[in-house]
Amino acid sequence: MSLDFLAGFTIFMLALIMVVSMVPGLLAGLESSGIDYDAVAYRTGVILVEDPGWPVYPPWEMNDGAHKDEIERIGLAISKDTPNILLSTKVDAFFNDSFFTPDDYRNLAIFGDIPYSYNISLRSLDGSYNHRTGDPLPPGYGYIRRVVKIKEPGVAEIVGNIASPYWTATPPSPTQTLTVRLDFARLLDPSVGPAYRLDPRVEPVNVTITNFGAYLNMTEPSTTNATLKSVTFWKKDPTRANPRFTRIPFSYNTEDPSLYTLSVDGNPNDLTPGGPVTDNISLVLKPAATSLFTLDQNSILDIRFAFEDDPPRTMLNGTYPYDYGTVTLPALKTGVLEVAIW
Repeated sequence: MSLDFLAGFTIFMLALIMVVSMVPGLLAGLESSGIDYDAVAYRTGVILVEDPGWPVYPPWEMNDGAHKDEIERIGLAISKDTPNILLSTKVDAFFNDSFFTPDDYRNLAIFGDIPYSYNISLRSLDGSYNHRTGDPLPPGYGYIRRVVKIKEPGVAEIVGNIASPYWTATPPSPTQTLTVRLDFARLLDPSVGPAYRLDPRVEPVNVTITNFGAYLNMTEPSTTNATLKSVTFWKKDPTRANPRFTRIPFSYNTEDPSLYTLSVDGNPNDLTPGGPVTDNISLVLKPAATSLFTLDQNSILDIRFAFEDDPPRTMLNGTYPYDYGTVTLPALKTGVLEVAIW
């Protein structure tokens, strides 16, 4: 018994000595570890410039705030296939400090259990973008810088000209209608890369009529203007039996800048102005409005500008295709996104 006890006690002591000698090394490694702020900044930069955020459609940037809890990430990329190419509407929404709180930025862009402080900025080389959100920079912090491109929405400009295909010499009735047609099957053509795609679901539709005076009916004595009666929206689904255009119910007589802006000769109006126009018309239809129209990749959306004078005061008429042959797409803007974490 004495020999057995001695052998067992010896083995126990040897094992205890080995365990005790290993513990300080384990603890020393834990005690010397720190937070790698550069890694957190890098991860945040990747989320912002390589991810479109979630949900994708309707995109998170169209959230009205009532359902903010449905937003899971707030990425700025156009899509997963376009890293480093940011969408201007996402950029504007991200840097809207009145919508997002510091906790929103931490939970939806930075992530992690630690309440990090942050400073995120974006500036373009031409100076048109100069955004910043977060706290002032301290002496030391983690940091990442990403060179990006910024995609802005296109503009359809209809210039008044007697040679224009939308100028008619013989107005058929007192009501003249210019229709701007958006064929989603053509706009959402998958052969067009996301960085150069016209997508009214996520970007504003911008239609301007300039040099409007060239469309005036100069055979009408003392014609100085025409009356823009209304701007209405119509849709058609070609995949249905007997497809036809139906008018979209909308608050046409209420100004709502979150859904659209209509400017006549530089003055804001609702969609039923019923007033004179002499020089220009500008309509910007926001993605928040098109999301209410329940459109899909097969839909056709008509925007109809109706002019009403008896006798006719304008020669403007016809259907203008809003597509890649008529819409001017701005060049991608170069910018720098900087993320600082501490």
